[in-house]
Amino acid sequence: MSASTILSLTDQIREAASCESVSSGHGHDRLLRLADELKLAIETPTETVLRLIYQPPENAALRTVVDLGIFPLLVSKGQKDGLTATDIALCTGADRSLIVRLMRVMSALSLCTNIEPEKYRPNEKTITMTQPIGQDGVPCIYDLTLPTLSKLPEYFREHNYSNPEDYTTSPMQWAVGQSQFEWLAKNKRHQALFNSYMSSRREGKPIWFDVYPLERLTDGVSFHPEAVFLVDVGGNQGHDLGKFVSEYSPKPGRLILQDLPKIVSTVDRTGIETMGYSFFDPQPVKNARAYYFRAIFHDWSDHICQKILLNTAEAMDPTYSRIIIVDFVLPDTNAGRMQSALDIQMMSLGAGVERSQRQWSELLSSVGLRINGIWNSSPGMESIIEAVPALGAPVNELD
Repeated sequence: MSASTILSLTDQIREAASCESVSSGHGHDRLLRLADELKLAIETPTETVLRLIYQPPENAALRTVVDLGIFPLLVSKGQKDGLTATDIALCTGADRSLIVRLMRVMSALSLCTNIEPEKYRPNEKTITMTQPIGQDGVPCIYDLTLPTLSKLPEYFREHNYSNPEDYTTSPMQWAVGQSQFEWLAKNKRHQALFNSYMSSRREGKPIWFDVYPLERLTDGVSFHPEAVFLVDVGGNQGHDLGKFVSEYSPKPGRLILQDLPKIVSTVDRTGIETMGYSFFDPQPVKNARAYYFRAIFHDWSDHICQKILLNTAEAMDPTYSRIIIVDFVLPDTNAGRMQSALDIQMMSLGAGVERSQRQWSELLSSVGLRINGIWNSSPGMESIIEAVPALGAPVNELD
């Protein structure tokens, strides 16, 4: 890459860094993308390939360091003067020579600072590794996904490079003989890690109604005593509805939490009705203002999502009801690394899909729906899609 390109990118980074929104949202995302472009402009093609080749050893070293509890140790005992490899070895019981080798990788990943030979001090990224997103996320995702991902090329060779479409014959089922949810159910510790990690990913992030203009639902809402305002379909323990209740009073209508009977049977939240329901069945709540799906559709391939959407569309009032979907919406060009990798992960675990805007439009239109708007506070987080019946378009019947 030419020097002029590098200098141009440097100027763009300087300009982006001066914006007020650089710490979050779309300004932050633009700065990260420019930094990635600069790194790629400086790297030779060989350096890029070698960096990619040696990512698996980095992940394995990180998983081991988390097991040894080194990050909490650095934070609790190494803030002032740091800790030596000997100190860490004495506290963890690991060989000093192994600690040196592992910590080379951690400092190279900027997860700690190597202040002297064989001496390490925590930094702000070390602290994040002691929080649920790092401490629980690393072992959960590594242990859940690695057995399947390591066999993914073989899976595609065996299946003639066909796109996985069936949850029951997904790569994870083929590789380990279980689905993601079966595996988690049999590994209680990892289920707890998974729950903790998923909660931490969204901690401090805007809730859907902070991003989506809620007046689109509250304006013109029916105030009939039996009118349903929001149905949270597959809403687990009702955390999202609970946050909605705490933010909005009086409620603009009935709030209903739906999930499998065994899940909602223990839920008792003020102002929220519970209903045992599978989204594979016809939707029993008719003419609600909004049917809300958070992180549901990315678990499933298109033909399953079509069934879920049809069950919902047939219950909707065509001019009054809305579907609110909270899921990633990938750009149709130049999708980011994390979202692209997450799509491969969802495909591997259960034939799921992280969809682009075009894919969402095609999926919704296939069941007589159309996108009425998409809102997003940051490209690194889920978007909010509002979908409505496409008036004049028949709701398709699926076999």
